[in-house]
Amino acid sequence: MGLRIGPSVPGMEIVYPIAALVIAAVILLMPLLLLAGYVRRQVRRRGRTTSAALLAPGTLAGLVVVALIYAAGTYGWGTLSSFYLLDPDQMCASAAGFYSGTPGPADELWTGIIAHDLPLQRTCAWSDGTRFELVPWWVNPLFFAWLTIAAGALLAAPAARYVDRLERAQTI
Repeated sequence: MGLRIGPSVPGMEIVYPIAALVIAAVILLMPLLLLAGYVRRQVRRRGRTTSAALLAPGTLAGLVVVALIYAAGTYGWGTLSSFYLLDPDQMCASAAGFYSGTPGPADELWTGIIAHDLPLQRTCAWSDGTRFELVPWWVNPLFFAWLTIAAGALLAAPAARYVDRLERAQTI
């Protein structure tokens, strides 16, 4: 059979992705809105240009912290989505049955869970070749995107500090 991903419960094909996108947009846009408010204050109160406010060391440090918090939250969500409240074989059978809309493979065919921490993966495996991923598909790309944003801001901070010092030296 192959890897089965996502819900296919009748009627949920449209509702689930739309709800997920709305929730994700709200959660992901919050740091942007906070950053925009901070930059706006910097521009109005300190008379900085928008680019100078964006590249201020405080802005970049805040971006690093927010990105790392979101990365930890994303990883935690993925980990908890495969947290074994039931026995692993029961969890795999119920998850495969729920998402496919039909009962999962027989319990005697279940061989175990293939687990990796980076990238986060918890795959239920059956001897007939059926595999079912317990971690949502979006967890790993989003986790690594947050880490990339944090690393980029962390690397940009010394350059921003240097440019800030040069600008201050020229105005004196």
